[in-house]
Amino acid sequence: MSVQFIFFYDLLSSDYQKVEVDSGVESVQLPCKAIVRFLKDTKVEDDRTVHVYENGCDQHEQQHRFYRGRTEMNRNPLEFRDLSLTLKHPTDDDNSTYTYIILSNQNKLSASVCTAHVVFLFLSVPQVDVDSGEASILLPCKTTQNLPRNAKVEWWDRFNRKVHMYENGSDQLEDQGNRYRDRTQINEDLLETGDLSLTLKYPTDWDADIYTCTVCNREGKKILMKQVELKVRGQCCCWVCQLK
Repeated sequence: MSVQFIFFYDLLSSDYQKVEVDSGVESVQLPCKAIVRFLKDTKVEDDRTVHVYENGCDQHEQQHRFYRGRTEMNRNPLEFRDLSLTLKHPTDDDNSTYTYIILSNQNKLSASVCTAHVVFLFLSVPQVDVDSGEASILLPCKTTQNLPRNAKVEWWDRFNRKVHMYENGSDQLEDQGNRYRDRTQINEDLLETGDLSLTLKYPTDWDADIYTCTVCNREGKKILMKQVELKVRGQCCCWVCQLK
């Protein structure tokens, strides 16, 4: 996936930056600072719109739904020539090359534009290895944050199947994916200890995946997101398993 922001040819340095971050951080900043003054009438946008700043304010209704509620820019970015973008709760799905460009609303159709600044985001996801046939495997997720007592803890796989949910002081497994029934376990005092790790029983080839642990407060605001990748040794390589 490649995401583009649009800038005038001579406004930015044409360097390349790589940003690396560990899974579980609250946010990451994609740096972009201009080296000369901007025209007053400019627009920041992209193909798969991550963030739009126009007419002195953010235009959230124009951004792609994947980034809704997850992006933030500095106030008066054109005045201070700092167009850095903060991306909240990054996951491995955010790993991408982000290319910044700029457009002038006064002469958008005829403006000469080109790639001016490229940022590559790489999120490091911890990996856990297990042999197929083991009794269980622990998917680690720990935090030092003070979690509210009414927080909701959810584990999901990469295909948006619910693996486990904890809320109101107990497990809530009514909506748990069928393949995980009677196979998951979580600590009872997880909100007090900050140990949100999940035990997955009898792991098989089909369980090899990236799992995401999220914590939300009562209002539904996400306060923590962390991922872990499970590798199962002896994993089947047939095309059916690759399409699971």
